[in-house]
Amino acid sequence: MAFKTSKQLHAAIQRGAWSTAQDLLSEFRLEVEASWRAAANEQERRALSQDVTGFLQWARAMTMTSRSHAESRMNRLNRRNAYADPLPSNPYRGIDA
Repeated sequence: MAFKTSKQLHAAIQRGAWSTAQDLLSEFRLEVEASWRAAANEQERRALSQDVTGFLQWARAMTMTSRSHAESRMNRLNRRNAYADPLPSNPYRGIDA
């Protein structure tokens, strides 16, 4: 798969830059559509379909993994804060010097 945006999209997904990945995904779709129309025969289209499907399956797996990790972190923070002692009040608050 030799699309101009595929490497950029891959990098954005790996670093968790979801907004950038969303923008690049639109560009990627346009490139795939153009390649589909330019394919000379069914064999080229089948190869294109397999490449794009594999890439999108990887992207989905990475996205789901990232969301799962974020959910786990959020749950740990919520549990930790639920049982934490309240922050001590500032003994100097309200005192004019």
